[in-house]
Amino acid sequence: MSKFGRRIKQAPDGFDYIEPTLTALENELREKVNEPHEGLRKTESQWPIHQINWQKSRYIYDLYYTYGRISKELYDYCITNKIVDAALIAKWKKPGYERLCSTYVINPRNYKFGTVSICRVPKQSLAPGTEIEDPMTGCRGCASGSTSNIFGNKYGQYLAAIQVAREERMAQREAIRRQLQEEEEADRAAEKSDEEDEDGDSDDNQGVSTGRGKKLSNEDEDEEDLGPVGAPDGSSGPKKVDVWVTSDQERNVELDDGMVGELAGDAKREAMMAMSKSNLGKGNRPDNGPAGKRSRPN
Repeated sequence: MSKFGRRIKQAPDGFDYIEPTLTALENELREKVNEPHEGLRKTESQWPIHQINWQKSRYIYDLYYTYGRISKELYDYCITNKIVDAALIAKWKKPGYERLCSTYVINPRNYKFGTVSICRVPKQSLAPGTEIEDPMTGCRGCASGSTSNIFGNKYGQYLAAIQVAREERMAQREAIRRQLQEEEEADRAAEKSDEEDEDGDSDDNQGVSTGRGKKLSNEDEDEEDLGPVGAPDGSSGPKKVDVWVTSDQERNVELDDGMVGELAGDAKREAMMAMSKSNLGKGNRPDNGPAGKRSRPN
């Protein structure tokens, strides 16, 4: 049983849909932390921690806000049990922070002169040829308006988009399989009705039907069944499932506007509501002047 199955609160329905990917990311993080760090810079050993935390949080965020594949109850469960980074997700709901890599890079206390990381500066505002790489997170640019992989490795991939694309591809393959089966059944029915024809013609028809069935089987065997993003034991049926994809496969995944700089609709509404409540609270607060210099009543 994974660490997510040992939570105090019972997991809501649909948790088995996200548990394989979360387990794979936890295992990946454990392996990276236990790897030897010889030859790495002092802060470079911290990169996988920030990057996998971003990918795990982004996975849940996109499944809920962008694709609507998980329920509000399951989303709140992940927030409450600290499965994802709630502070980072809260920043993603604000304009200009849709692709933020970590809350560390926007804290002025962590950088000289009270500024933020260079990865927060848009590329068009930098001199040509400027190399962008945050020393603590390894981010190569998380400012809004860019669609590139913010880490330049597999941890910058959008796992929710990959999972949805795989599910759609599997559905298309299943539809094609059913169509070919229906055509094969129709050919067999036609053969039975033509039993009085010559044996040679009957054999030719049987050969065509059998060849079609073999073609479908060969295509299924040649194409790797990646299945969902992950599985609790790292497998999907008899074949192994990989959480990440290669760069060539990633280029074929269409990223939603809410994932490349434009704020998702539900997230934008929640951010506006939070801002309005904050402003309302400030407006109702009485103005008694600075602390220690309150005005005396007349």
